[in-house]
Amino acid sequence: MIKNKKGLNMKKGQTTTFVILGIVVLGIIFLLLYFKQGFYFGPVTPEDLESRFESISEHIQGCVNKVAPDYIKRIGMQGGHLKTPQDTYRLHQGIPVSYLCYSVKGTPKCYNRLLLISDMENELNLAIKEGLTTCVNIKQFARGLDVTYNTLSVDTKIGKDVTLVDINIPITLKRGDVEVKEDKFSVKFDVPLGRLYGVAQEIINIESEFGEFEQLSYMIVKRGQFVIEKTRPYPDKLYVLRTKDNDYKFQFFVEGEPT
Repeated sequence: MIKNKKGLNMKKGQTTTFVILGIVVLGIIFLLLYFKQGFYFGPVTPEDLESRFESISEHIQGCVNKVAPDYIKRIGMQGGHLKTPQDTYRLHQGIPVSYLCYSVKGTPKCYNRLLLISDMENELNLAIKEGLTTCVNIKQFARGLDVTYNTLSVDTKIGKDVTLVDINIPITLKRGDVEVKEDKFSVKFDVPLGRLYGVAQEIINIESEFGEFEQLSYMIVKRGQFVIEKTRPYPDKLYVLRTKDNDYKFQFFVEGEPT
């Protein structure tokens, strides 16, 4: 049997043509989808620009969720401080845990280091802002629009059971005569940092006045709302606090005097 080489070549050529056409069609579809997300054809309405802000908000909130949790956890594990200068902490399981009450020589008492909620908020603001600088990228949303924005700032508010992270960054989207603005984006973290801080202050007040805190009696009085662990790595006392329904921890040292 004699094979028709010319016919085979024609079939191969047709197949190749169809493959190329298929690739071109797919490429056009992907380009249309891309440009549809990045550009507007025809008149632009405020609603169009508001929808773009939804993507910007999701991006910023995603960055906050990526950056902030580690710092919020760390500030609890390190006794209310992210920065721990020399002689202000003791290592515990590789973590620099802060002294929140320093020993008074010759007595079992200690004096309060005076940690304030505003101190913790300020440390979180600085750390989260620094972390966001490598994550937030507003320029990527500028396709087809005039976008202006200022440097972002962070405002953290520590509540009893919620820590709120507000990102302040004035952003303006504009095309033609249509303009919309947004300047605040918020993310909420369900951690009892403020509540545990309050317990820590009560412990420190008793330690500074009487020299000893009885955690079992305290937990009974509070009807089991809190779990307080106290250990005595010589010559100090380590307190580890959490609520009964959350694994978030706040721990700190009370300095003791070597004997």
